[in-house]
Amino acid sequence: MLALWLPTLGTSAAQAADIRVQLNGDRPGVVHASLHAADDQDWKSPLRQIRGNSDGIIFEDVSPGRYAVQLFVDSNGNGQLDVSPRGIPQEPVGFSGNPGLFRGKPDTQGSAFEHGDGESQVAIKIRQRRPAAPARAQPGHGG
Repeated sequence: MLALWLPTLGTSAAQAADIRVQLNGDRPGVVHASLHAADDQDWKSPLRQIRGNSDGIIFEDVSPGRYAVQLFVDSNGNGQLDVSPRGIPQEPVGFSGNPGLFRGKPDTQGSAFEHGDGESQVAIKIRQRRPAAPARAQPGHGG
């Protein structure tokens, strides 16, 4: 009876596997990425944080579950995400699931993905803050 039970024990255990994050485009600077549980409501409790380059990021040996990734490209090399006084990122940022950023930082649920017991590929579009539009000359004001 014991011999029949042992083989099933090994097949039911979930295996940890890598999560490979692929970034769109080559952005100069160090990429800072953090992996979060999908139920982390405020992005303040990363499970893992790593640095890499724009070739990609690998979170190694991650147990199966629902996760979200946020990242930024440290363009000026100061080790932190630079933001405006209003909290708007001044450096390129990205989130798994590639949610729109028009309403600000997305929640983890909007960026969540399922990671199984095999390697996961996550493609993230890096979004750069758009420069302010140049002021237009007003009609009749000598422009």
